[in-house]
Amino acid sequence: MKIKNIWLAGGLLLLAACNESEYDLENLVPAEYHKILYVNNSGKQELTLFDTEEDNTYSFSVFKAGSDPYQTASVDVNVLSQEEVDNEYSQLEGVSYKVLSTDCYSLGTTHLDFSVDDRYKLVDIALKPQQVKALMATDPESVWVLPLHVTSESDSINANKDELFLQIMDVIMPALGFTSTSVTVDQYNYGSAPDLNKNIGIGLDTDNKWDITGQLVVDEAYIAEYNEENGTVYQMLPEGTYTVPESVTLASGITNSGISVSVTASTLEPGDYMLPIRINSVSQFSISADKAVYPLTIRIMAPELDRTGWTAEANTEELTGEGASGKAGCAIDGDLSTYWHSMWQSGTNPGMPYEIIVDTQAEHTFAQFALVQRQHDTYMDTAYGKFYVSSDKEEWTEVGSFSLEQITTAQTFGVIPTQGRYFKVVIEASYRGNNASLSEIYAYGF
Repeated sequence: MKIKNIWLAGGLLLLAACNESEYDLENLVPAEYHKILYVNNSGKQELTLFDTEEDNTYSFSVFKAGSDPYQTASVDVNVLSQEEVDNEYSQLEGVSYKVLSTDCYSLGTTHLDFSVDDRYKLVDIALKPQQVKALMATDPESVWVLPLHVTSESDSINANKDELFLQIMDVIMPALGFTSTSVTVDQYNYGSAPDLNKNIGIGLDTDNKWDITGQLVVDEAYIAEYNEENGTVYQMLPEGTYTVPESVTLASGITNSGISVSVTASTLEPGDYMLPIRINSVSQFSISADKAVYPLTIRIMAPELDRTGWTAEANTEELTGEGASGKAGCAIDGDLSTYWHSMWQSGTNPGMPYEIIVDTQAEHTFAQFALVQRQHDTYMDTAYGKFYVSSDKEEWTEVGSFSLEQITTAQTFGVIPTQGRYFKVVIEASYRGNNASLSEIYAYGF
């Protein structure tokens, strides 16, 4: 029996609020609304199965509600036929839905009886991943589904919440992986970096019912790949400055665990370092494709170099249109309110790339640079570029790159530690057409 539209719901609430009404609420509400059954979390649900030798269990609940739910009720759980699915879903949506065969699943029950005290009942579905996988392979272009429908001969069913349409998205092998693989740089000042003990999480992507062991290695080759893809200059932590366990074990019932990695950061020279830890093998199942490597990263900041006496020049400057700002020297004057700006009024702009060359007046080993956008919400325009170092302003060595966010705080970038007297900031792209500006440029080294 399907639920009727309760168009008089607002009126019922109003009448129920009248203390002296001559009508009893029980008489005002039609009998079919005294108890109403519905599927919680009804509608389409996407489900990925894990390919193990055990059934995958999915549970859903049927609730009893209504104006007087303190009554008994009963409901049947059915699987829609292929014809019903075609009529209700496939033809309307233009999607080829296919109903799983009965050997792919079993229902814990197909009939539910509610006592006066019961508010909901659980239904367990045992899905057999290997059978489902084999069936999906016979028609990979179709969407395989288990469409459940609840009915009752004696009680009302909410017509908008009477079906659970499970769509099987994939059958995959459980995978072991790091719980996080994002690059988070731990930054310390040279000479005051502590020795570190890092706890790194590792887990299985489903409930663990097995004893699983994963073997770990340090994958130095990963650093070059990462640097190439991200424009960074990480170098491998020196041998003897770290310890990594050879394996990790997850006992049955333990889905997430971790490893302890130590780093003697106090002995590191200034620079950007990476320790890429890879899950190299696993005793069963598979290794997560996108969570196989944890890139532990550390930045040892060199001291900020004193800019007293430094000079700056650029292949483009705005000498008139920016008032006191615009000139290259404004980027090293220690005043955040002034800024270098590319030419737009005082002459002909050469076009990108823009170059700012800083003469530090002495040889240094540069380890990091920091850039500050113009302090204006609309004109934070410099996007990305490269850093170069030279001893004679003739031969330049590319040492790193930068990609600036549109924020007003200083943004620090590691470079390959390189000795020279001059450094050059080359701007290759802007957030604002052909315009570029920088409030300050800092250098770090010895």
